[in-house]
Amino acid sequence: MDKNINIDYKKNLVEKQKIIERLKNLINLDIKMNEKYLEFKELQKKWFNIGPVLRKENSIMWNNFQHHIKNFYDYLYLNRKFKEIDIKHNEEQKEIIITQAKELIKSKDIVRSYKYYERLNKKWKYEIGPTIKQKDKILNTRFSEIGKKIYNNKIEFDKNKDIILNENLLKKEAYLKEIIDIVNKQSNRPNEWQKKINEFEKIKNSLNKTGPIPSNKKKYYWKNYKETIRDYYSSKNLYYKNLKNIYKENILKQKDLIEKAENLQLNKNIEKSKKEIIIIQKEWKKINPIPYKINQKNYQKFKSICNCFFNKIDEEKASRLQKIKENQVSQNKFLKEIENDKSKKDIDIIKLINEWKELGQADSQTEVKFEKTIIKALVSKGYSKEESKMKIFEIKSNTMNNVEKNKKTSKLIQELDNLKKELSTLENNLSFFNEKSKENKLLNKVHKDIKKNKEQINNITSQIKILKN
Repeated sequence: MDKNINIDYKKNLVEKQKIIERLKNLINLDIKMNEKYLEFKELQKKWFNIGPVLRKENSIMWNNFQHHIKNFYDYLYLNRKFKEIDIKHNEEQKEIIITQAKELIKSKDIVRSYKYYERLNKKWKYEIGPTIKQKDKILNTRFSEIGKKIYNNKIEFDKNKDIILNENLLKKEAYLKEIIDIVNKQSNRPNEWQKKINEFEKIKNSLNKTGPIPSNKKKYYWKNYKETIRDYYSSKNLYYKNLKNIYKENILKQKDLIEKAENLQLNKNIEKSKKEIIIIQKEWKKINPIPYKINQKNYQKFKSICNCFFNKIDEEKASRLQKIKENQVSQNKFLKEIENDKSKKDIDIIKLINEWKELGQADSQTEVKFEKTIIKALVSKGYSKEESKMKIFEIKSNTMNNVEKNKKTSKLIQELDNLKKELSTLENNLSFFNEKSKENKLLNKVHKDIKKNKEQINNITSQIKILKN
C-alpha cells in the first residue's frame, strides 16, 4: 500500500504559497522590528511543519522560500542590533544541537541515534540561520566530527546487527526479570515502597536505553513488557490506595489520643492520670504510618498537652515536698516530746497517731522515725517490741479506708510470697550440711536466717488477718 496516498499535496502547496507571500510582504509591514523578527521565526517554523508537495513543484517552492528568507536576513542585517541578536540566537541553537548530538554517541540504541542525528542535521542546515563566519566554521567542524562517529557506529552496527540485536534482547529480558522481582518483593512501609520505586525507575530507564531487538521477537517481547509494567503499576496503585485508608485510620487514632490526653488534664486524681497518660504516650508511638506534615502537626499538639500535664505534676510535687519540709519542724518537736515523756502512765497510741496526722504529711524517713519512737516508748512501758509493732499496725489499719486496706494487703501478700520462697531455699540449703557441720559458722547463719524469716512470715500473716477483719 502506498504510504503517501493520504497526503494532501494541493493543500500543502497552498499553505506554502501563503507563507512565501507573507515573507515577501513582511519587510514592508508597518510594525516594530522585534515584532517582524518574531513573525519571521514563526513563519520559518510553520514552513517545516507543513507536509510535502509534488516533486515537480518542490524545487520551485523551496527556491522561492530561500530567496525571501535571504531577503529578510539582508533586511535584518541592516539593523546591527537585530543582526547581533539573530547571530547570538543561531549560535546558541547550534550549541544546543551539538550537545544533543554528543548525547547520541553515548546511546546504546545505534539505529535511533543515527535517525535522530539525521533530523538534527536537517535542522542545522535548513532551520538555523548563520553565525559569525569564523565561529560558524568551528561549530560546523564540531558537529561534523560528532556525525562521523555516529555514522561509523551505524556502519559497525550493520556489520554485527544480528549479534547486537540478540544481545539487546537478552539485556531487555534480564531487566524485565529484575522488574518482576521488584513486583514480587513484599513491601509494607512507605520507605520500602519508595526504595522500590527508585529501583524500578532506574531499571526501566536502563531498559529503555538498550538498543533495538530482532523484528521477529518484538511482538512477544512487547507483550511481556506491557504485562510486567502493568503488574508493577497495579501493585503500586493498590498499595497507595490501601495506604490512604491506613493514613485515615491512624489520623483518627491520633486525634482520639489527643482528646483523651486533654480530658486527663481535668482529672483531679494526678497519680491515676499520670499512669494513664504514660500508657497513651506508648500507644502514640505504635501509630504508624502517618503523612509527615500531619504527623508533625498532631505530635506538636499532643506533646504540648503532655508537657502541660507533667509540668502540673512537677508543680504539685514541688508544692507537696515544700509542705512536707515545713511540717518537719512541728513533727520533730512532737517526737522529742514523746521521747522526753518520763511519766509512768500508759501511752495512748490512738491519741498520738491522731495528733501526728494533724501535723500533716511526713516523708518516709520521718514516718519511720515516728513509728520507732512510739515502739521505743511502748517498750519502756513494758511492752515487747513485736507487741508494740502489732499494736501500732492494728491502730493504723483502723484509720484506713477499704481502698488503702486492699492496696496494703496486696503489698503484704507479695512480700509474704517472696519470704516463703526465700525460706524454701534456705531449708533446701540445710541438706548440703552433714553432722560434722554443726559447728560450721555458715550453717549457724542459715539457721538464724530461717528463724528470722519465719518471724517475718508470722508478723506479715498477722498483719494480713488484721486488715481483712
